[in-house]
Amino acid sequence: MDHVELDEDESPLGFPLESEGDKSKLSREKHFSVRAVVVGLLVGGLMCFSNMYFGLQTGWVTMGSLQSTLLGFGVFRLLRRQVPNFGPLENVILQTTAVATATMPLAGGFVGIIPALSTLGVELGTGALILWSLAVCFFGVFFAVPLRKQTILREKLKFPSGTATAYMIKMLHKQEQSHDDQERLIDEIALEERLPDTADDPAATEIVEEEAVAASTGMGTAEEWKYKWRLLLITFGVSSGYMLVSYFVPVLRNLPLFTWLGMPSLTQFSWTLTPSLSYVGQGMIMGGRTGLSMAAGTVVGWAFLAPLAWTMGWAPGPIGSFQDGARGWILWISLSIMFAESMTSLAILVFKLAAHRFRLGFASATWADADEDPAPADQQVPLLWWTSGLVVSSVACVAVVSPLFGMPFYEPLIAVVVALLVSVLAVRALGETDLNPVSGVGKISQIVFAGVAPGNVVSNVIAGAIAEAGAQQAGDMMQDLKTGHLLRASPRAQFYGQMIGSFFSVFFAVAAYALYTSAYEVPGPQLPAPTAQIWIDMAKLVNGGTLAENVLGFCIGFAVFAGALPLLELWPRFCPFLPSGIAFAVAMYVTPNYTIPRVVGGCIQWFWKRRRPESHNKYMIVVASGFVLGEGIVSIVDAVMRSAGVPALTCLGCSPKMCGGC
Repeated sequence: MDHVELDEDESPLGFPLESEGDKSKLSREKHFSVRAVVVGLLVGGLMCFSNMYFGLQTGWVTMGSLQSTLLGFGVFRLLRRQVPNFGPLENVILQTTAVATATMPLAGGFVGIIPALSTLGVELGTGALILWSLAVCFFGVFFAVPLRKQTILREKLKFPSGTATAYMIKMLHKQEQSHDDQERLIDEIALEERLPDTADDPAATEIVEEEAVAASTGMGTAEEWKYKWRLLLITFGVSSGYMLVSYFVPVLRNLPLFTWLGMPSLTQFSWTLTPSLSYVGQGMIMGGRTGLSMAAGTVVGWAFLAPLAWTMGWAPGPIGSFQDGARGWILWISLSIMFAESMTSLAILVFKLAAHRFRLGFASATWADADEDPAPADQQVPLLWWTSGLVVSSVACVAVVSPLFGMPFYEPLIAVVVALLVSVLAVRALGETDLNPVSGVGKISQIVFAGVAPGNVVSNVIAGAIAEAGAQQAGDMMQDLKTGHLLRASPRAQFYGQMIGSFFSVFFAVAAYALYTSAYEVPGPQLPAPTAQIWIDMAKLVNGGTLAENVLGFCIGFAVFAGALPLLELWPRFCPFLPSGIAFAVAMYVTPNYTIPRVVGGCIQWFWKRRRPESHNKYMIVVASGFVLGEGIVSIVDAVMRSAGVPALTCLGCSPKMCGGC
């Protein structure tokens, strides 16, 4: 594909400016609007409940930028007569607000940290949860503001999800476009996105082009959009309908196939089938490589290692116990894999950053040219705003966390400083790989706090939580700012949307957590909150705790394997054959019944993309979003019915402790 140079009268994504006098056109367009924020809060609120449910179930939380963009556009399209002229810049604010609202279950630690504290005997009431969430939800947003100039303007990091979201918004709001126009836009984004030191690297350019095509090709005509909305409603209806029916017939949520076939021992190790369309949708979003990596992880963990530990007497407790059972035994191996891969990846990132700085130097023309911010001064976030905001939010975090958990004031202060430092690494990793290593940076903070507060497991967990919150919020903000940069949206308007979304996300998240914990035992059979035990195990280990019996050798072996993966990925020819270490590890601490449908979804996505690439580009995200949102939203109804004591109609076919409600 031949590349074209950007015309000086064009924006990066091809919005033509008709004349010299129209160069201020984008500045005059509506960037921030109340209606965009309101719809963003509604979409993000629903996704917050969905994320809370799936996060407590398996640890999975989605940023949801593409889904929120699609749903928000759909709302305004349905109401176009009542609220006309919904533009692309408003959609940027809508998805920025929605993402900030949707991700609080992870940023606030509701799917891991809060259940971990509960397990350690620290119970937080509603008021305390609100204070805690307000304490950790802002400083990462303020800290992301100065990182925009470095990572987006100077180094032009890809931030693939932000780039894909920009493409989707562009195509949604400019549907009547020729094939040549779409090719030209793809060329422009490839030029915009290449790193300074990969400008002549065809492989790097090809990756960006592939991401752009996959995210944006085939947005289609009005008639095609009608078909897409019908498809979204159908997939949503099937997923939500199955979830609702399975409430009254609980065996449908967890089919003990091997028990019915006369092999109950396999059922003991969770080799059952959870025919959840939401997990199929998650697998489709994750992709084939992740799905196959999870398949390998669940086979190694639950078909080999867990039975081995149980048979040899190394894990004498109940198989599903995190304390002394086979599940807790393989959790140590899973933790070693995640830790080794995260640390190796971060080390490579630091080395590449140092080498990059050394090669370019600080007087490089490439860097100097980027000092001219394309956003007008009145659209930038003033220095005083983010510096004072960072100071105030950091002080507020210390002021809340210290008395709330009985910590000396210097401990949360150190935790905030560490969080800001590791957030830089997390943001850079996100910009280059689209993966925010929040788990890894949290564990760095836990290691530091083993020296700051030795022997204090609660302080150690809190320190990791603060680091995770900062990295998550900063990462989300940078993805959104990348989207806004490509579409020339106002960074200040996005900052407003992120702040509003972060504030309201506190109340959505606390309400969701209260709903699900009132309806289910957390951690419990239906919502085991598996990441909570990972936090606890790491905190105990760095504070002198002991490993499970005979697990050390396995941990070392798998850690070496996981640590080698990022090194091998430095050679592109190996990449197609390498598994994802994180996905492999996740499948070891999540039981097979939740992994199997994800693997199915990943395989569906893989075959679909190769057999029908045009259809895949048009409809895959629509189908997957309908599946995920259907069960996620109906889980609210499910929890309300459970809290109200609505009984199941039949427990036919259920095994003991395998069916919720029986």
